[in-house]
Amino acid sequence: MKYKLTIEYLGKDFCGWQSQPGKRTVQGEIEKVLENIFHEQIVLSASGRTDKGVNAFAQIASFASDTIIKESKLQGALNAFLPEDIAIKNVEYVDDDFDARFNAKIKTYEYYFYKSKIELPLLKDRSLRINDFADVDKMRAALKYLLGTHDFTSFVARKSGKTNMVRTIYNVEIVDIGENQYKLVITGNGFLYNMVRIIMGTLISIGLGQRDVEYMGKVIAAKDRKLAGNTVAPYALYLKEVKY
Repeated sequence: MKYKLTIEYLGKDFCGWQSQPGKRTVQGEIEKVLENIFHEQIVLSASGRTDKGVNAFAQIASFASDTIIKESKLQGALNAFLPEDIAIKNVEYVDDDFDARFNAKIKTYEYYFYKSKIELPLLKDRSLRINDFADVDKMRAALKYLLGTHDFTSFVARKSGKTNMVRTIYNVEIVDIGENQYKLVITGNGFLYNMVRIIMGTLISIGLGQRDVEYMGKVIAAKDRKLAGNTVAPYALYLKEVKY
């Protein structure tokens, strides 16, 4: 039987999704509980690896077992034994050839930020503060350069290990969600290591007037990580949705 899990987690106290010896990871915590339930070693395949500190509204993972457990019963058992910063939002049976990683077609990430002179306690560690004079309209104007298929070498961490840097961005926008509060919503066929966080760092430099709007296009064309902005904090990044 092949199972598909939809998982929400708060990434603050995790060293990312992927299991690592001696470190607390989302995959490691879930597999530990699954092995106690199924009485066998379970290995999860996820739609992608989120980095240390990154959150998820709907990470997707799959695994196989010869043991059949009713979906609602398995969901209840998982949530009963998992730590409070992980929740299984849904469990469903899927075809045997389904794989959460290899069958993923479209992913959406959200990055939350707000403009303020001071750090706001209720948004701390959930949304990134940027200076209150930042021009969000300029940031929005720069988004057009990201759309389409590009080599995103300028927006990947040097230690990513990837050789193919080409990705397609289907949609990207900055949405108002409150007074001086926003989220970057970006949808594509895949994302490189730290890609969204580096894009966000570049957008902030444009919003602060350190670069012009056209600079985003120049950075993409240059294929040079040194020209892009900083890698911003992970706590404001959320994996929103994965489509198959």
